[in-house]
Amino acid sequence: MSTDPSSPEVSGGPVGDLIGARWWTRAKAVILDGLLFFAALVVPAAVAVVGLVLCWDETTDEWQADGLGILLFVFAGLFGLGAFVWGGWLFGYRQGIIGTTPGKRRLGIRLVDVDSGEPPGGAKGVGRWLVPGLVGCIQGVGNVVQLVDYLWPVWDERNQRLIDKVLRTRVVVDPD
Repeated sequence: MSTDPSSPEVSGGPVGDLIGARWWTRAKAVILDGLLFFAALVVPAAVAVVGLVLCWDETTDEWQADGLGILLFVFAGLFGLGAFVWGGWLFGYRQGIIGTTPGKRRLGIRLVDVDSGEPPGGAKGVGRWLVPGLVGCIQGVGNVVQLVDYLWPVWDERNQRLIDKVLRTRVVVDPD
């Protein structure tokens, strides 16, 4: 390993020459991706509401297991599950494979592996997408940890989230 401070090994690997994406650019990409993800959940949510309305009997103020209402509710659950699987593929696995999401691509940033400067791979992409959501589910402290993770690039020298540090990834400005 070279002791020259400008060498890639000392400056952080091949990513050392790339410019880290600013926090606000990353936040806008997350907002765009979030809008896309929640737009995919609108149809299943609407179908679920219609199914619940069809199951409600106003004359007795009770739920009635109507065949069509239950069928719509089951379809809504399956479509909702499909939307989450699609979200995991698009915002997790595919981001790890190609380095971008629709929001990142629109704003000219991408995800890279700190060691190689290339997209980190599907497993790291899914981990980056899934772990913060699971941590956010921890009762009491999860949301605080999740908030700190999202705000960490504001004061971090390399503009990395905590999950980026754990998985050795970095969001950088796309030179293309």
